[in-house]
Amino acid sequence: MPVTRPSPTSIGRKTLSEVSTNIQQTASSPLKQTTSTTTLKSTFPVTKNGSQVDVSKRSTKTRKTPSPFIAVKTALHRSTAAPQIVGREAEQNTIRKFLSTTVEKGCGGSMYVSGNPGTGKTACLQAIIKQSSAGFASVLVNCVPLTRPGQVYSAILNALDKPAESADTSLQELQDLVLTSKSAFLVILDEVDSLLGSRQEVLYRLFELAVHPDSHLALVGIANALDLTDRFLPRLQARSCEPILLNFNPYQVKDIVAILQSRLDSVATKGADPIIQKAALELCARKVAATSGDLRKALDVCRQAMESAEAESKRRAKSVDKENTAAAADAAQTQKPASLKVTIMHIAKVLTSLNGSPIAQKLEALNFQQKLVLCAYTSLARTEAPAPHKRPAAASNVIAVASLYSEYVSICGRLSMLAPVTRTEFLDLVSMMETQGVVSVETSKVGRRCGAGRRIAATAGAADDRAVLLAVDDADVRRALEKTQTLAPLL
Repeated sequence: MPVTRPSPTSIGRKTLSEVSTNIQQTASSPLKQTTSTTTLKSTFPVTKNGSQVDVSKRSTKTRKTPSPFIAVKTALHRSTAAPQIVGREAEQNTIRKFLSTTVEKGCGGSMYVSGNPGTGKTACLQAIIKQSSAGFASVLVNCVPLTRPGQVYSAILNALDKPAESADTSLQELQDLVLTSKSAFLVILDEVDSLLGSRQEVLYRLFELAVHPDSHLALVGIANALDLTDRFLPRLQARSCEPILLNFNPYQVKDIVAILQSRLDSVATKGADPIIQKAALELCARKVAATSGDLRKALDVCRQAMESAEAESKRRAKSVDKENTAAAADAAQTQKPASLKVTIMHIAKVLTSLNGSPIAQKLEALNFQQKLVLCAYTSLARTEAPAPHKRPAAASNVIAVASLYSEYVSICGRLSMLAPVTRTEFLDLVSMMETQGVVSVETSKVGRRCGAGRRIAATAGAADDRAVLLAVDDADVRRALEKTQTLAPLL
């Protein structure tokens, strides 16, 4: 039986001639051609019911332009490395000379860098090291986390990828590495005053090891105290191993303005107006230079002022009528950086909130020893606090100087950072705090603490058994002490 095959000229129910006719009609009709092309190139997803979703409109509503403040706020962050070191020419030359005569020549040596916080000590040193063409190893060790001064030996070895076999042999292993190494290396001890102990043996060993004739260790110690080597390490000069001294003075107004402007220029858009007004920068620099000269505080002020200006811009956008909300939101997202200005008012508002009351400024200006005295007073006052249901007496916080000194010595022992001052020096500290209006010293005698809260009669004529009272609010004292990282755990 013969098999019937389909005609090659037929496609389904349409013949080849019919298909050709349809194609010609489509080509001759512009409307049909546009429709056909749009259907083929359409990228809209089709749902189950066959309807299409316009993705372009949906994505337009959710897409947001990044805030023009993000890059600038990042540049003004404390942790962001400066694009270049502005100023400090004399300090840079001293560091370069030290490196050229020690580690770059394969020799040992030591330097002590001092200065107030935020004066660019560590940043300047690290920038000079990066600029050096000599290939030498350099490590930075922060001494604050170390609980005992002797742990610094293991910390240095770990930083050099030469871990010690044990804590007991870490000193000997470090000495062997320093004296037998084929090339010199640089060790930077940040916050080196944290290694101060009862006899400072650790610091003496490190500085003596750096100046050994066969030493390959270039040691740099960084701390805030200007007289650390003279006061706590007097034997260095006698042993002919005194380090080179370099002090960083607080930043002046022109220095702070130049550094802030340098950071802003590094992320500025070409041809755009500055986001922070020049007058606002100068106000920030003058206020910071007048108090501490701490560049970190200037960076914080500018960054918080930018956040305040950005929040103010968003509040203005939300205040538009509901019918214009969408248009206002789109306009706020596409604003040019020039329309988001940080003015003098923003800087002044942040400075007021940071500086706080005059009492807070007075407490923050106290040195570390004076804050230790306040910490001892707070500790004794807490143990003598009356029951909650009882009203405290007027003299419930009266504490004898002898009791205060005993608690101060106890706190120094727990911190293991500084040796306590003598009793005479302690009385000078209390007298200085009285002059500053922080405490008041009464002439009437009070009993001295003995045992668990008991008191014994004061000895007549004893200068250190006078009554000491806080002249400021206890809450202000606690807030000021909590800002000191070392003292906060004691409260």
